[in-house]
Amino acid sequence: MIDNDISYLQKAYQRDLFFYLSKQQKKFPLVFMNLLKQDLIQTSENRLSIGMLYLLLTLLQKQKVPDSIKIQIGIRLDVLSVLCDYLDDIVDEDSSIHLSINELLVNTLSLLFSTIKELYEQTSNFLDTSKLTDFFAEAINGERLDFYSVLSKKTKVKSYFSNMLKKSIPLMQLVCYIACPTEEIIWKNFAQCLATAFQLQNDAADIMDISKSDLRFFKETLPFIKSIEYAKKDKEMKFLDIVERKLSDDSSLNYLAAYIKKCGAVEYSLRASVLYTEKAFQVLKEQYSNQNEPVEWILNYLKGVI
Repeated sequence: MIDNDISYLQKAYQRDLFFYLSKQQKKFPLVFMNLLKQDLIQTSENRLSIGMLYLLLTLLQKQKVPDSIKIQIGIRLDVLSVLCDYLDDIVDEDSSIHLSINELLVNTLSLLFSTIKELYEQTSNFLDTSKLTDFFAEAINGERLDFYSVLSKKTKVKSYFSNMLKKSIPLMQLVCYIACPTEEIIWKNFAQCLATAFQLQNDAADIMDISKSDLRFFKETLPFIKSIEYAKKDKEMKFLDIVERKLSDDSSLNYLAAYIKKCGAVEYSLRASVLYTEKAFQVLKEQYSNQNEPVEWILNYLKGVI
């Protein structure tokens, strides 16, 4: 990366992102592109940008890949992430986008497939692209498991970590693999811990919103599973009855959300998120103990968005 200058990196990324969006503007409906532009800009400014994370991780390895190509890869990774969120919202009926579901689905899939194709083209000279296929397949299988997941009084925490995280971890592993293909510990351990930390944060936030699918569809999320454990100890029979009967009227859902907040299940999930974040940071520090400056850049960036 030119002079290892992080400010250069950020400015170049923003410049090329706007150029990319202007090119796509000619291919897709204005409403869809305005939505994509808004989400990509928000991601690059104040949320986790996996494209920027990828670029920062590349500072740790000496790859013969031009900076211009790395930035284009980073942009595609962010586009991929946003499009996966759209698909997730469509499947979970969480979308509040001012497009018909069919129109949103068609445009999302069209851009998704072309983005994946571009990623293969941009990385084929220096990566084993079959690994990319593996990560995409794992992500799709994870989405399938999430779609069919339904909470019950018998659901255990173990099932959450063994099954429900399979839709979020592969994308983070994909990012880390492209950045550090020779460092398996990074695209396995670091990626898994970091993806888990972010998913736990999302679960803790979504479980308090009765309009979200986590509550409405009784999804197997950590705060929901822990709240069942607490309800059994507290003999909170109304809570357990609502879960057992899958009552999804507003009154029942508000009752669930209130108890989940009161019992400490949200705080439990947030504490677990912190632990996984610290574990991810420790993996990175140990793996690159002789590269303090780029490691600090990565850690500071992640601390700003977690």
